Amino acid sequence: MTTAPDRACPSPLPAALTDAFQEHGFVRLGRTMDEAQLRQLQERIDGLMLGLVPAAGLMMQLDLGGAYGAMAEQSVGFKGPSQAYRKIEGLEHDQHFGAFLRQKCFQDWCRLLYGTRAISVYRAMFMNKPAAQGTLLPWHQDGGAIWGLDRDPLLTVWTALDDATVANGCVQVVRGSHRLGLLSAYGHTITAEQEAEHCRAQRIVELELKAGESVALHNWTLHRSDRNRTERPRRAFSVCYMDGATRTRDGASTFTQVFPAASLKA
Repeated sequence: MTTAPDRACPSPLPAALTDAFQEHGFVRLGRTMDEAQLRQLQERIDGLMLGLVPAAGLMMQLDLGGAYGAMAEQSVGFKGPSQAYRKIEGLEHDQHFGAFLRQKCFQDWCRLLYGTRAISVYRAMFMNKPAAQGTLLPWHQDGGAIWGLDRDPLLTVWTALDDATVANGCVQVVRGSHRLGLLSAYGHTITAEQEAEHCRAQRIVELELKAGESVALHNWTLHRSDRNRTERPRRAFSVCYMDGATRTRDGASTFTQVFPAASLKA
């Protein structure tokens, strides 16, 4: 039997971690799963990509490599057996990924940003940079009108399923950039002028992580990632948590609740 190591993602949250998050717009959570769960999630995502696990209802996108503007279409359904999927969305409904994203440590981070309200998931997705491939993701923020929501989500937890390194396209962030607010009402990618002003080399942090480690990111923190220049994939699991009252602007959609409203009792 494998003995699970102590997890570095504490509950309740130490003030030092929450202060760092508020100042920098990100904080490393350390190890958030043991070896057995890591292997389980690695095997689960490989099964989805190869068609060994049913993928009904999941949004799936193949990775063509190269430029962000030349990505393959993302649509519902399996695209054939391949380990070159770039993104698979809808994993909050998966038994194994759904259990992982509901752990107490992540709930505590949600409480920091959303208080006692119920918490839902906007998207829980597999993000992949296949071996010697991967799409170049430019500097951007996760929010704005492009998301079609009546309020902006504020928290994403990004977990490495393989070691994430500079060589294979780890996430890079601009320290403290969440305090700029959204740089575009429409959201997502920023202009060349904004990049020159805000994404200076001395403020860029490369978030190298070991497999099984997580980082909490404020959605407005500027971030990007490069291509994978190694012969091994860089798989990851990204969960965007939001106020459970969030709706689409047209009122047509609601989202999966993962944490109930907290009691006001001490």
